[in-house]
Amino acid sequence: MSQLGLSTKEHLLRVRTTFDLLKREPYCSPVHIYLATQYARLGYPDLAAGSAYKALLLKDAIDEPSEEYHDQANEAMQSIVESQPDEERKRLQDWQANSESRDEDGLREQVADMSEVQLWMYMHYAPIMYAILTESLILCGCLRTADTYIKQARRSYPDRVDFRDIQERLLTTAEQRMSLPREEILNVTAEWPDRGFVRREQYPWNEYEPSRLQDVDTLNVWMQAVSSVLEVRVVELPVLSGGKATSIFQLGVFAKEDLAPGQVVLQEKSLLTANNKLQDTLCDACSSDLPELGSEAAEAVVACPDCEVIFCSQWCFDNALELYHSALCDKDVEAIAKDVPPAEAADSLYSLLLLRVLAMAETQECHPLSLREVRYIWGDFTNISIGPDLQQTLTNSDSEGNASVSRPKTLPFSFEHNIRLPFHMLEKMDVDIFQQVTYDVWTFNTLYAKFRGTASARLSGTGGRAIRGPEVSAVHPMWCLANHSCEPNVTWDWGGEVKFSTRDVPIRSRRSDGEERISTLGVKKGEEILNHYCDIDLPVRERREWASGALGGDCQCARCVWETASETPSRS
Repeated sequence: MSQLGLSTKEHLLRVRTTFDLLKREPYCSPVHIYLATQYARLGYPDLAAGSAYKALLLKDAIDEPSEEYHDQANEAMQSIVESQPDEERKRLQDWQANSESRDEDGLREQVADMSEVQLWMYMHYAPIMYAILTESLILCGCLRTADTYIKQARRSYPDRVDFRDIQERLLTTAEQRMSLPREEILNVTAEWPDRGFVRREQYPWNEYEPSRLQDVDTLNVWMQAVSSVLEVRVVELPVLSGGKATSIFQLGVFAKEDLAPGQVVLQEKSLLTANNKLQDTLCDACSSDLPELGSEAAEAVVACPDCEVIFCSQWCFDNALELYHSALCDKDVEAIAKDVPPAEAADSLYSLLLLRVLAMAETQECHPLSLREVRYIWGDFTNISIGPDLQQTLTNSDSEGNASVSRPKTLPFSFEHNIRLPFHMLEKMDVDIFQQVTYDVWTFNTLYAKFRGTASARLSGTGGRAIRGPEVSAVHPMWCLANHSCEPNVTWDWGGEVKFSTRDVPIRSRRSDGEERISTLGVKKGEEILNHYCDIDLPVRERREWASGALGGDCQCARCVWETASETPSRS
């Protein structure tokens, strides 16, 4: 391919240039295709799938006059067609006319009544959309969704060899992933895996990540509002997600004075919350349990007069209106990602946190990554820059993803939660997902990376029903600056606001050789505050497994290192 020799820098420049072009031509599907191609060549099949999906939505809008963006998409494509040489346009029109005298696998029925715009889309652009989308989904591990779209492609283009080849690669990948023979694979397509992992990086074009280490003074002003005894400092941490570097400088929370066991050292309220129960009695803003009806405390409850969403207090209602609720009020978003099966509970909460951030951005008229609630949160990004070895196309990649095989992939990804659902949320909020180029999959991925490393979760309610959780989640920007340890010196409790208290019960650790140790209580001035992201009562291997999603790799805290020091290395 002629562009294969382009440098990474040139591909990145093309991405930035295409962003600018999309601001001028947001409904032009070929521009979205071009962006998808550049993403793919940089080794981002997840982002390529998102842009190809947008292009496909515009193609559907052209085909269906009742679609919301039909006029804009049709006009944009008409401009593309009119810029083509007259002889090429006539050739295609003659081909369409001649198709009426023959029937090539239903070709006559498909193309006979197409407008010129539809015909150009059908012949030149839709095949590229389907190819990029299906290949990208295979590389991302979304095999079930890839199967849906490759079948659509084959129905529309039954004679295209490239689609037969893609379908064959998909089947081969499914065989490998499920360890089943072809005849069995074909009978269980509904059970195919539909999620995988993608690169968890600070994208080169992401200009919204602040200079976290230089903005410590700002963070300490915010910290002072929630704690008088803690401060933010720069700290050196081990790199857990791969790369040549063994350590990285990040932020941490430290004691400004000696802290006694059992002392409450931080109290922080956040409105970046989520609840995945449709009829639960929780405050929409802070997710605290609402008081019993008829109780004295219930007199403080406030309902939005326009949509009847409930808030626990006037403070929560007023702040919700200011920060996010205006974008969601009476927008039919209540049922999104609610009442899901227990296995999907965590993903639903992350999606609902994303919905809240998108609503905040719309209400406050800013980019979602510039919001105070998420701006300074580190997403456990892989500390690796893009290299020239990623200059390869999807078609030269194997079924498991050579395009990014040399890069760690630690961010969970699915077509549903990273592409379709976020765009659906925005449409429910009456946001034009094409006009607002701010909302791209790279933005969603960045937010998910931040949530997965910092969001707290709990079970909701005490009303006697069967508990299925996690059901409530929140991001507290100051609380989450505290780094993880499986031997934490604080405990936390969240119910409307999060509280840090220094531990008053020591942690007993035991390793395989029988040696034990007991943690000390209290925190000395200048010592780091250490939180925990997993159940610290679990064995070390299980703790590391549970915490790896938030940490980006195996925990290397003092306790984990001490407990594994006595283990005999396994022979490979």
